[in-house]
Amino acid sequence: MNARMWRRGLFAALAAVMVAGGSPAAADEPTDAAAQAGGATAAATLVAWPDLGIAHRLPSGGINLWRVPLSQSEAGFGQPRLVKNLDYGGFSYDNSRTLVGDFGPITPSDDGTADHVIWHKQPNGGVLVWGVGGGSGTPQLWQDLRTGGWSWADSIPMVADVTGDGWDDLVVVHNVRNSYGVIDGNLWVFPNNGYRLSAPELWGSLHHAPGRFLMADLDNDDRAELIEVGYSTNWATGNMDLSYMAYPNASAAVRPPGAPWEGFAMGYYNVFQGATSAGWSAAASRQLAGDVDGDGLTDFVTVHAQSGGGVLVWVHRGCVNTGPGYAYCTKPAEIWQDLRSGGWSFAASRQYLADTNNDGLDDLVTVHAQSGNPGELIWRHLSTGGGFAAPQVISDLRTGGWTYRASREGVADIFGLFNAR
Repeated sequence: MNARMWRRGLFAALAAVMVAGGSPAAADEPTDAAAQAGGATAAATLVAWPDLGIAHRLPSGGINLWRVPLSQSEAGFGQPRLVKNLDYGGFSYDNSRTLVGDFGPITPSDDGTADHVIWHKQPNGGVLVWGVGGGSGTPQLWQDLRTGGWSWADSIPMVADVTGDGWDDLVVVHNVRNSYGVIDGNLWVFPNNGYRLSAPELWGSLHHAPGRFLMADLDNDDRAELIEVGYSTNWATGNMDLSYMAYPNASAAVRPPGAPWEGFAMGYYNVFQGATSAGWSAAASRQLAGDVDGDGLTDFVTVHAQSGGGVLVWVHRGCVNTGPGYAYCTKPAEIWQDLRSGGWSFAASRQYLADTNNDGLDDLVTVHAQSGNPGELIWRHLSTGGGFAAPQVISDLRTGGWTYRASREGVADIFGLFNAR
């Protein structure tokens, strides 16, 4: 379990409550008082309680928000639970982007499970930012961005802890345009104050047109860096190769009240480069970040389409620098799973990382469309620390109105205390 996990887990531990004289309840799960009352006190272990948050399009165009418990230690593992029906008030699946994370107790009814953020388009092209707490709380309007130049079409929202306080923040890359088109991207952060997102702060700019992004902590300080996936020059060969370009997070872990964050560094450095001549492609790959080998440091996972069909899953280890200087992937990329047969499809799948068996290793989670059926299967590929084991189905959503093409997901890293009895 890496430092970021322990930091988040500390908040979970502090939030734990005593029930009927028994042992501490899981901070991020509804408490079963009857089960704990009068029971023998057991040693509580800090474990991951990840949720797969799902936004599903309703026939009316509205949204159903769901969560699927991804920890095998949680009752209802792999079974969808409806969080909120948003078939009212103008909420629209097609005019929104939904993200999941851990944003604290958003409402008094928040049960500690995955929270949702809705980045919602407005008739004038601007944005309203809504928060929906775990459980079934009423959506909270966090930010009104209908003025000030904000554009739903020109923005890329993401979730990560960039301030080091243990709660997720909202990070937005926003296009900057002139008469020639998109020329730059501003980097905005909406810091989490423990129960909602605060006003946006400008943390930097890219100085080029934005590409594709993810967030990852590359210096083990509990504050995520911005990673851009695209192409840059390989100075050893002179070729333009697939590159994972990191913009260091230069924010101070502690700052005086009202003091501005230092933000993201102006320039990037290449964490990994894959030769295009060897088949590495941005368009034919997707990137994930987590700890899959259990060393407490961030690894990159690349899911890459194959020309003959199926996918290969690569892992890049040794990419975190805990000392001075920049982090580079010092170890060669390793194939951790070969899914070129068995009906696996890059175009018909989406991947995430989550610790599903509480062993401190992030596992691969795949949501996969089904041939001849609009629904989907959710699979887990357990990490062994040196590879991914054979996929196992943990949720069958081929019935009940589920549609792969009308849903989107994300993983919330929730942590709590587990009492083994």
